[in-house]
Amino acid sequence: MLLLFHMLCPNCGQQMTVRNVDNEIVLHCATCGSSFFDKNGINKITQNSARILTDEAQGQYVLGNQKICPKDKSVLMEKVDATLPKNTILLECPSCEGVFAYPDDLLKYKGIKPALPLASGAFKLLPAPKSLFMLASFAVLSVAVLLNTGNFGSSARASSLVGKVYLSPSSNGSLLMVSFITKSPQTSSIVFYDVNKKETFRSTISATPATNHSLTIRGQFDRARDKFYKIIFSETEEPMTPISLE
Repeated sequence: MLLLFHMLCPNCGQQMTVRNVDNEIVLHCATCGSSFFDKNGINKITQNSARILTDEAQGQYVLGNQKICPKDKSVLMEKVDATLPKNTILLECPSCEGVFAYPDDLLKYKGIKPALPLASGAFKLLPAPKSLFMLASFAVLSVAVLLNTGNFGSSARASSLVGKVYLSPSSNGSLLMVSFITKSPQTSSIVFYDVNKKETFRSTISATPATNHSLTIRGQFDRARDKFYKIIFSETEEPMTPISLE
């Protein structure tokens, strides 16, 4: 029998509820709409049940914290399966073999087109988790140490705010996690550029002042196209110089 206490959502950290869906026990988060299925359970629910689960989400949230199995606290790993639909990410527990799915990925896995495509503006950041980690399956790459004024151009104030910026792409390139810590609460955004320094897209990292900055970007980052990036703080007066991703 499942214990109802401490069944926390791997994504947003909110309490999950136990649901009986098509005779399968599903742990469901009504806050971000994510679900955790027992082994093979995701294959046994119907399309209609998948729609009902995803429609209950209060908002679309994807956080860059380490994903922990709600049942046995193991670190969830990206499920490697050549049969998965394109741009679908499922996370699997190496111990209980349960599967965690974000709402849009659940729909895609069940062959349902999401009603609204996800974009940078659709994501909202919940309060920062206690620990800021990368997904264990991601190759964590420090692309810049922003402690000197050279990397920030002429903005001395900006260079004093941030330590390391980590950009962590998923193995299939459909997710990119950005994280860093500032010395004082700041709002922040990230802007990407192509080889000609032309802006390709931007995303808000922290919409309200915070010291832990974390964002997972889905489906917009293109390794072949995006060659530079810069972090923007609304509190700084001078913009930083774009930094190479190479």
